[in-house]
Amino acid sequence: MKICRFTLADSPEIQRLGIVEGNFVHDVTASTDALPALRWPFPPGDQLIGQLPHLLPIMADLAQTMPPIALDAVRLLSPVANPSKVVCGAGNWKHHGAPFGMIGFMGKSATAIVGAGTPVEIRWPDRTTLHEPELAIVIGRKCTNVSQAEALDYVAGYACAFDTTLKPEREDWAFCKSFDTYGTLGPWLVTKDEIPDPSALSYKFWVDDDLRGERSFADLTGAPAEMIAFASTAMTLYPGDIVLSGAADVGPIRPGETMTIEIGGIGRMSVPIVLSPHARAG
Repeated sequence: MKICRFTLADSPEIQRLGIVEGNFVHDVTASTDALPALRWPFPPGDQLIGQLPHLLPIMADLAQTMPPIALDAVRLLSPVANPSKVVCGAGNWKHHGAPFGMIGFMGKSATAIVGAGTPVEIRWPDRTTLHEPELAIVIGRKCTNVSQAEALDYVAGYACAFDTTLKPEREDWAFCKSFDTYGTLGPWLVTKDEIPDPSALSYKFWVDDDLRGERSFADLTGAPAEMIAFASTAMTLYPGDIVLSGAADVGPIRPGETMTIEIGGIGRMSVPIVLSPHARAG
């Protein structure tokens, strides 16, 4: 199942939940009425992602009755509304030559996460911003210190991702990855039952019409299951937490360009690069 969050032009303030079928989306927002009530202090993680096993049959039934809406008529938000953290793979491709488990992870602020309907905004145009096309692994259940053999059992699904990064000079990587809009997730979440082996996926990546990368995730040093298991030795992962594969293809992007990633079995996502209205002077 392909699950998205979206808004409509006539009611941009209302966030909706949808099921994507072909070039259409069915509004299944009513399924969220089945979510349990929350009271402060709220538990960490994304409530909807954590309740997906319960919600999926309700969503599927609703999708059969709700009229289709053309995908090009909606604005896609991040399919995960409330991740507690974003864990970014570092040097995680075989050609990097770094042994997995010796390099750890980088972090990205959860506030950087946006959907495919939001441009990447360049706030520091006097500095170089880098593209990093990646696979996003979305955690579905709370886990800590899980084994590699069981790690994929804790996954809710997968998405395309742009782990956009300001090229560091004096700053650390966590800061440089955490600018608003520097974490694009989408175009939707594909549930794990449709992707039995994420290492069998591959991607193509373009900047405008220039093909910048074409790779298989089988070439990761640490496969998705190994990344989850390794991360969980240090931190508790919660529903909606995002683990990013790490980037093989890194290069500069500029306002006026468009990034596109296509992962077979997930989808295609194109995002324009724009100058932020909050851009600082050079």
